Amino acid sequence: MVNQPRGIWIWNLSEIRSDYLARLVERQVKRVYLKVFDGKFKGKLQPTFWDWQCSAEIVQEFQSQGIQVYGWGYHYGTADVDEQVAKVKQALACGLDGYILDVEEEVKNQTTHPNVEKLLATLRSLVKEGTLGYTSFGHPGFHPNVPWKMLDEYCDIALPQIYFEKFNFLLTTSEEVKACLDAHKRLGLNKPILPIWSSESDATKPATAAELQDYLSNFPGSSIWRIPDVGKRGEAWNLVYSDFELPTLSRFLRLGSKGEDVQALQKVLNARGFNAGTVDGDFGPKTEAAVIAFQTEANLTVDGVVGEQTWTALGGKFKAAQLVKFGDLSASEKQKVEAGFFFPPTFGNRYANPSNSNPKEWSGNAGQRARYIQDADMPVIADSASRSADQIRAVINYFNVEDSGNKRFWPDGSVTCCNIFARDVMRCLRAPLTHWVGEKEQDANAMFDWLNNPANGWRKVTATAATEAASKGIPTLGCWKNPRGIGHIVVVRPEPGEPNNPRIAQAGAINFANGLATKGLSPAKGRFTYFVYG
Repeated sequence: MVNQPRGIWIWNLSEIRSDYLARLVERQVKRVYLKVFDGKFKGKLQPTFWDWQCSAEIVQEFQSQGIQVYGWGYHYGTADVDEQVAKVKQALACGLDGYILDVEEEVKNQTTHPNVEKLLATLRSLVKEGTLGYTSFGHPGFHPNVPWKMLDEYCDIALPQIYFEKFNFLLTTSEEVKACLDAHKRLGLNKPILPIWSSESDATKPATAAELQDYLSNFPGSSIWRIPDVGKRGEAWNLVYSDFELPTLSRFLRLGSKGEDVQALQKVLNARGFNAGTVDGDFGPKTEAAVIAFQTEANLTVDGVVGEQTWTALGGKFKAAQLVKFGDLSASEKQKVEAGFFFPPTFGNRYANPSNSNPKEWSGNAGQRARYIQDADMPVIADSASRSADQIRAVINYFNVEDSGNKRFWPDGSVTCCNIFARDVMRCLRAPLTHWVGEKEQDANAMFDWLNNPANGWRKVTATAATEAASKGIPTLGCWKNPRGIGHIVVVRPEPGEPNNPRIAQAGAINFANGLATKGLSPAKGRFTYFVYG
């Protein structure tokens, strides 16, 4: 859909403040809906073009300030379609950017529907594609006799009158707004919805400026009915209509996350009718439940985690944290990374091959190969707060474990490198995993014992929970302790596996980047204990 700016509705141009144009510019309005037609005049059915407030000069004056002008007219479903069209054509000739039909109580009478369809079909041929719209009641379910599907078929946009300051059919505004939007979906109405929020002088419990601003901000293309006449109450002049955007999200938000991005998430969920609770920047159970409800309704992956897919569906932009090389980090960043990883005390050139310009290409004693690879040659995740399934995949892909030319992990006789591979991947995911104790490299059996110590930040989970954790970007391992050997350790992948049989990546007797756990080291099949970090 073409970007739809937020707008404001004008009924009587001569009765609003005289400096309206300057104020519209100040409020950053980019579209006005100007009344240009009515099917009645002085109480009698008589299609009338409002030439006293719609002229080429008036329209151009708005447009010269970067403000689009959509004309709107009230139509009664009457048979004088040709006269209505003739008057609307006069309005369009003034240079309008689009046209909106207002059809309400009168078109509930089904005898009017042929007239409405004739009007729509004719206007469809006159109004530029993408700019013909209709406005009517906010909740279609309460007004089933309005020809909703006909309006949806001919028009490009729907502008329902969701006047929540006058509603009282549910307990909260957010529930009422969601009910209105859901009613459109249930009817199978597919055109983009640009809600109208009202701020009227006759409201018993008028909406506050703050409440209106939240709804205006969190629904692109929404608008306010209407600019108040001089001396009358209304908040339309106290709002900002600029092209609000959710902040660009650079991390994944989940239970326990805190910050301004969580506040933005809570605001947009509340505005859309998914109760995220108090806007306090703390991603708690209520916010998680709201995310799950939104994901369910939007047919997204339902996991309660806000990543690129969910944030984009809410109207924001997402920039995933990128993989970076350890060697490109600043000295202080390196210290932070190294602090959580169990490097040998004398790590450095003692264990690097200074004669080899590419540390990944190694030749020599297979049992010592890990010592000839500098950790500085590995990537790390830039921000552990932005974990994602894609990052796990990216790290596994980076190490290219299936390439027989990659001697770091490739089996050589009885020597396998499952511990080295698991250690490398976990380091890149910033999840600690023991590797050396003094001068002794830790095998999978030693890693199993280390993972079982709660003090090291890992906890046991079921096979099903292991796959679920990996799908959220949480570092996850499978480990088997061999009472007669060195054991085996694998990395759990984000993709679904089979019952009690997750998908894994491993180095071992065979190396693979994506396979079921039962494909792993033969003695370990079906005998893994699974651990997640955090």
